[in-house]
Amino acid sequence: MKLPARLLVVGILATIFMAVFAVKDSYAQASLTDDQLHKISVNCVSIKNTLNQLHATDALLRVNRGQIYEAMSTKLMDRFNTRLASNGLDATGTVAVTVSYRSALDTFRTDYQSYERQMTTAIRTDCSKKPGDFYAAVEDARTKRNKVHADVLKLHQYIDDYRSAVNDFYINFARVRGE
Repeated sequence: MKLPARLLVVGILATIFMAVFAVKDSYAQASLTDDQLHKISVNCVSIKNTLNQLHATDALLRVNRGQIYEAMSTKLMDRFNTRLASNGLDATGTVAVTVSYRSALDTFRTDYQSYERQMTTAIRTDCSKKPGDFYAAVEDARTKRNKVHADVLKLHQYIDDYRSAVNDFYINFARVRGE
């Protein structure tokens, strides 16, 4: 399955995930009505299937993206920065972005692990007997998933920043060489 197709599947599953659990504007367990708790209990198997699919898809995406993000750091950024430094060229801009990128990558890993643990907790919660606890666990997983999404956006911003730093380096290098 190609990456855009995976993203489409994740988008559809996330939409289902949010639609199944959407409750007015408040997500607190205390705000759930008896009818909503009953719907969670009745649809428990279907909800769990959806969560399991999302969990599996997210795990695959995390591995694939994690490898790409790691390769960006080790195979592109680090090597280019080392090459600049070994040639006595100013790599200050690219190194600064690389340090920030690595920090954001570590945050992504940590936040994803937290999300993974919470999603596992939600899936293991018996939604037919404890729909309120299940709902709270899913909400916590959703919050952690949103944090992972924010981390991904930050990583992409650092990738764009690195591209800009390389372009700035090239412009300054060409100007100094008189090109």
